[in-house]
Amino acid sequence: MADITAIAAGLATRISTSTGITATGYAPGQVVPPAAIVIPNRPAILYGVTMDGEVTVNLLAIVVLSAANDNTGQVALNAIISSSGAKSINAAVQADPSLGGTCEFAVVQQVSQYGLIEYAGQQYMGATFLVQCGAHL
Repeated sequence: MADITAIAAGLATRISTSTGITATGYAPGQVVPPAAIVIPNRPAILYGVTMDGEVTVNLLAIVVLSAANDNTGQVALNAIISSSGAKSINAAVQADPSLGGTCEFAVVQQVSQYGLIEYAGQQYMGATFLVQCGAHL
């Protein structure tokens, strides 16, 4: 069943477990970096993707690191956006593409933002990841 709350929580759990970054499946008002926030992206859900009722759920994983030291933050962020490695979000999703059984599949499509980003009125070094998930209704 396509439960966007469960899928977002599943992605947050994968990120936390694999990378050590504290992650939430919702948008908190404040974060303490390093942190990852998983929220629906646009379009959040695509219905009618397949004849068997599968939908596509698009999630955005926003990773924020301290902007206090640009060089250190950038080096850490490079490990997170890498296609593989202990801190890689892509590798974390590839290791369990069902996100703990919350969806049929999940794949990191792209890193859509990199560098200084704003979250909850604060500037951070960060990146945003588009994660596409398939699930049945």
